[in-house]
Amino acid sequence: MSLLIGLGAVGCRVSTDGPTASPACAAPGVAPDAIRFGLLYPDTGNAASLFRSFRAGVDARLGVADKAGGVYGRKVVYVWRDDASNPAGNQAAARGLVENDQVFGIIESTSVASGSAGYLNSRRIPVTGTSLEAAWTHNDNMFSYSNMIFDGPSVTTWGEFVAERGGHRAIIAQSGFSATSVTLADKMALSLAAAGVRVLGRIDATGPIDIPGIGRKVRDSGADVLVGAVTGAAFGQVVLGARAARADLRVILSPTGYDQRLLQLFGGVLAGVYSFVDYLPFEQETPAHQRFLQAMLEYAPQVSPPAQQAALSGWISADMFLRGLVAAGPCPSRETFIRGLRAVRGYDADGLLPVPVNFATHFGQINRCYTFLQVTADAKRFALVPPVPRCGTEIGR
Repeated sequence: MSLLIGLGAVGCRVSTDGPTASPACAAPGVAPDAIRFGLLYPDTGNAASLFRSFRAGVDARLGVADKAGGVYGRKVVYVWRDDASNPAGNQAAARGLVENDQVFGIIESTSVASGSAGYLNSRRIPVTGTSLEAAWTHNDNMFSYSNMIFDGPSVTTWGEFVAERGGHRAIIAQSGFSATSVTLADKMALSLAAAGVRVLGRIDATGPIDIPGIGRKVRDSGADVLVGAVTGAAFGQVVLGARAARADLRVILSPTGYDQRLLQLFGGVLAGVYSFVDYLPFEQETPAHQRFLQAMLEYAPQVSPPAQQAALSGWISADMFLRGLVAAGPCPSRETFIRGLRAVRGYDADGLLPVPVNFATHFGQINRCYTFLQVTADAKRFALVPPVPRCGTEIGR
């Protein structure tokens, strides 16, 4: 008989023949009526604010899938652990999920995934999530819809954007306690330099931040460009200090600034600030966004506002995991999941990604396309900056 795999109105719906679930499946975490995975992210520690709503996005996506009948008749459930924003915590949490909780795979969003990446690859544990470290480009068991950081050169996208807006001299805010922050600052520095924007130096924005002091450093550097590689809240404090010190800035740019809560917190201080994302932002109001927002209201009503970057990342990460389960078939193994998802071409998260992903050729590649937004003059919303998306090239190619 022909059965629908219940991924709901998003992701994919495919038909297959056979029973809804097989009690003979031997893979860890696979039962006749459910598949158990591990959810891993920083609920505590210095990076927690970046990822707080990630779990809610996962809940929303799974709620839609389970309401539609699950995957091959199985519900998809999880056990979650906190990696406390540090590599040792990430490794310990991943080992606990695999060895104690016997999960099938892992959905992960963290800035310290490198803590467990080698271990999870050696055990051939499938992982989907958000890529903020080069480890996602080294291990073929790890799947992300976008790689912002890898060991090779940077991309021209960020530097060209700044140069087009009259930026000439840049200072970069980073956190010396975060390897991801430092690496992202490195990549952005390379991009700026390639576009002819001189990088004057870096300032540390690790909390607690001396707001007047860091503002004077920005002003006294002579920079007309301020770029952030820190959390949105930390960068907001840097901008606050720079504004108060009357730093003469033409361009202010952050990869973590796209958050309505930041506008509520900092108000007019953020007017004119630019940010960028690697998915279609909510301002485009696609049917896929509407489905996400409706699911958030139904399955994660505690998150307000629902249109949050981390929540959407959780939704897409869970959607990738469901897509991998579909590709693995009615009796999945970890290896058939990895092979099946790696063979998927044209993945666009039901229309949430600006450029479809070919997981076979995407592995090990840095993302070149981003959508840029600017905080409006009244600091109440974000406005799209055309073209959408904006794509650059890998430096040196």
